[in-house]
Amino acid sequence: MPNALSVTGLSDIGRVRRRNEDSLALIPGLGVAIVADGMGGHPGGDVASRIAAETAARLLESALVRAESNGVHDRRALLRTAMEHSVLSAHAEIRKEGAAQPELEGMGTTLTAMILDRDTGTFVIGHVGDSRAYRLRAGELTQLTRDDTWIQQQIERGDIPPENAKRSPYAHLLTQCLGLEETPTPQVLEGGAEPGDAFLLCSDGLVGMLDDAAMASLLSEALEHDRSADATTAVRALLDAANDAGGHDNITAALIRFA
Repeated sequence: MPNALSVTGLSDIGRVRRRNEDSLALIPGLGVAIVADGMGGHPGGDVASRIAAETAARLLESALVRAESNGVHDRRALLRTAMEHSVLSAHAEIRKEGAAQPELEGMGTTLTAMILDRDTGTFVIGHVGDSRAYRLRAGELTQLTRDDTWIQQQIERGDIPPENAKRSPYAHLLTQCLGLEETPTPQVLEGGAEPGDAFLLCSDGLVGMLDDAAMASLLSEALEHDRSADATTAVRALLDAANDAGGHDNITAALIRFA
């Protein structure tokens, strides 16, 4: 019997911003979810995030469809190659659009994308910036990606305690993103899902309002009460809680469930 897989997501403007610079792309039938967060204060942040999400989704879908048609055996290697290519191609497309429209020069975005293979439980994540990917397993929420931020570098050096990170004026200073002149080096992570796992991809508008413990509690409770294939209620609970906490930024979340 094949594994059950569901992919859902929502995006919200929040309570402070005048426009939504986040983008979301989902391909439920192929186990793909993508979250991109355009750089606030830069020209065309919404354009950059849209290009990134659409480009990555298109290329991942194409690679997965070809793999199904050709009967590829080394699925993990294919997923990893497709993910890295998709992220770097998204960067190139943003650069191309910026060159064509000088008023958009300097636009940039984060990108966090995930593929979960229904048959094997193999997952691959591609990541640049400070959006995040988490795994919820048995009620415990684990961050899988590393934030590409100056503050994260300071935490790892021991110069700033983690509990002070959110209060720092440099908390959102990125060390790399898609769209700027320097080509990023994506984090490409891979692993295996277990039945019952759920994977959360989200922009920093969510994690800036809720800590990991609160997100774990909300998700666990919502998923426990909604065992249907559609977990939109769980995602909605996260967005509502972030808005209730202030909604200082755009909020986007995608959830992939594996059962």
